[in-house]
Amino acid sequence: MINKELCYTFKDKQLKVTIYNENIVRFNYGKKQSITDAVELIPLKEVNYVVNDNKIELPNFIIELQEDLKVKITDIKGSILLEDEFIKYNSKEVADERREFDYEIINKEKEKSYAIEVQKRHTWEKAFYGLGEKYGFINMLGRQTENWNTDVLGVSPVHTAVQKQYHTSIPFYIGMDEKRAYGIFYDTSYRNYLDFGMYQQGINFRADGGELDYYFIYGNDVKEVVKEYGTLTGKVKLPRKDFLGYQQCRWSYMNKEEALNLARSFREKSIPCDVVYLDIDYMKDYKVFTVDSDRFKEFKEMNQQLKEMGFKLVVIIDPGIKIEKGYNVYDEAIENEYLIKGENSEVYIGKVWPGDSVFPDFLREKVRDWWGELHKELINDGVSGIWNDMNEIADMSTETKTIPETAYHLDDEQNKHTQKEMHNLYGHYEAKATYEGLKKLQATRPFVLTRAASAGTQKYSALWTGDNSSLWEHLESSIPMLLNLGLSGYTYVGSDVGGFIGDGNGELLTRWSQLGVFYPLFRNHSCINTLHQEPWAFGDKYEKIVKKYIQMRYTLIDYIYNLFRLSSITGEPIMRPLFYHYQNDERTFNINDQFLFGEDILVAPIVRPKTNKRMVYLPEGKWYDYFTDEEYIGGNYIIKDAEIDQIPVFVKEGAIILKNKPMQYIGEKQDNYEIHVYQGKDNSKQFYFDDGISFEYEDGKYSEIEVKIDGKEVYVTKIKEDYRLGTFEVVVHGEKRKK
Repeated sequence: MINKELCYTFKDKQLKVTIYNENIVRFNYGKKQSITDAVELIPLKEVNYVVNDNKIELPNFIIELQEDLKVKITDIKGSILLEDEFIKYNSKEVADERREFDYEIINKEKEKSYAIEVQKRHTWEKAFYGLGEKYGFINMLGRQTENWNTDVLGVSPVHTAVQKQYHTSIPFYIGMDEKRAYGIFYDTSYRNYLDFGMYQQGINFRADGGELDYYFIYGNDVKEVVKEYGTLTGKVKLPRKDFLGYQQCRWSYMNKEEALNLARSFREKSIPCDVVYLDIDYMKDYKVFTVDSDRFKEFKEMNQQLKEMGFKLVVIIDPGIKIEKGYNVYDEAIENEYLIKGENSEVYIGKVWPGDSVFPDFLREKVRDWWGELHKELINDGVSGIWNDMNEIADMSTETKTIPETAYHLDDEQNKHTQKEMHNLYGHYEAKATYEGLKKLQATRPFVLTRAASAGTQKYSALWTGDNSSLWEHLESSIPMLLNLGLSGYTYVGSDVGGFIGDGNGELLTRWSQLGVFYPLFRNHSCINTLHQEPWAFGDKYEKIVKKYIQMRYTLIDYIYNLFRLSSITGEPIMRPLFYHYQNDERTFNINDQFLFGEDILVAPIVRPKTNKRMVYLPEGKWYDYFTDEEYIGGNYIIKDAEIDQIPVFVKEGAIILKNKPMQYIGEKQDNYEIHVYQGKDNSKQFYFDDGISFEYEDGKYSEIEVKIDGKEVYVTKIKEDYRLGTFEVVVHGEKRKK
């Protein structure tokens, strides 16, 4: 039938129900337009549904509106999927005696007010996932958390599960058991809180401001929910292939000579590397969009030398603008009133690396356009990517280490929005400004890396999980953190390999590098005044092993690139929890230290020191050891040996893996490939090829092949050839087949 907004009222409250497609429905109790930029899906003009009084019947589920505009959703058999217990406005929480300690010790308010609160009954769900960047185990059941973008090290000495507020805020979660799944996305920019049965009996959502506005996503399984969330909020853009290799970063490589010597060391040691970063010390007095001409003499020529060696340079850009008359960025921002203002209507002044600083108001399109254009000189000088940091917004001058909630922004219609409303979106809008600016300035696909993000930022930027530490606990915790980010729409993610804060050692760097091979973003990063942790930093023994695994990453570049291609179309993650493909197996629901890399590769890293074996759960089916071809029957745990030079990796029967020949950097050699097929099930898979750097693929300039396993035979067929194809060698694992 013709799709239209359905309106319901109860007393002085109203609810607008919008059916976006047969699986996505919006429940909006508000009257104001949100300033979030998350949802890009437009409701279909025609959707198959029937309205019958207070019921809306769709092909897969039925919505029933109850008293107080509460929502109950059942499947077509009548089983409850979701049911509101209550909806409250301007509710209050008062500390009880059992929690008095919490309030006194950590200075929480003893009485807290919330603009909105909704609690949904917890009935059948065995697990809850998502919510982006959270420290802790992957299953959120029995936990509570808070979404308020935070410079974690500004308020805590180290990342831990006690700290609920991290750098990103994505209020999307998935509820599921072995047979069912759904998603809920709360479209709010305000500070919000979710409790999955820790203090509440049900699933509780509260927010400090705004109005209740959320989306229900139905799926037959978790994969469908994740795909539909991608349809709703947008998918990762196909990235540059040459940013999928190894990346080296430190605060800081202090001058031109140090940066070039770093690059030369990689090439002399034949350790593959594609990207080098410069942190804040490349700038003149920490002024964004400047280069210190003393430390980095002939900056453009330095970039040319790096490019001749196959390197791309990424530089950091923070949002804080140094207050200095005569500095063009500051002068233009003041003259055009592009800045955030305080509650006194004067330009807000905070403190970051340059000292007293002001901050762009990215809510406005003209400010974003101006900011994007400011990258022109860096791009002309040969910079290939931009790293956005400190964009929660960090402010060292306040107790909260962020801008006060009373500061305000202006939208394009000059309406005021306080920092209380805009805070969680600031990093998102900076990433958008940077991406769109770079896209206008260059013919290549932009590379943007951000620390702060919200729902939808995946459309503009890769993300790293902030300033972790050189701790085994942070190596281990990176896995569930990245897995939940992937389930929350964020595909292009990674954690600092080796750890950022503190001093590591050879064993930790080696184990983390082995894991980093399978991060979508593979970046080693360390802090000033800590031990260096480049691959050779801890001696020949560890250098040899780290080199081996960086080389392994480069054999998987086109496998990874094809996963990104799939993600750009479907929204599916690259790092996937085991239950993503084995939801019928409850034993996969709480596995935190293993994951699938795509559908066919299972990774079980060593995450503890002085450990040379571990337990691995292999799901149903036959699995091959990636390195030895030893066969295992799944549905069981195994004990796997893993000396310091080994990481347990397995390949699923029937898998078809595209592998590259060895290289020092992406694009160094002509494209010659191996296609590895694994005996077991018949299967087919398509592989995609383009130039890896431009937008010409959008105009059809790409090629595809299909590889098919049929009985004893393997077929390779060209589907489309509008970009050059290399050579292909078929390698069969298991029983020999004809090629």
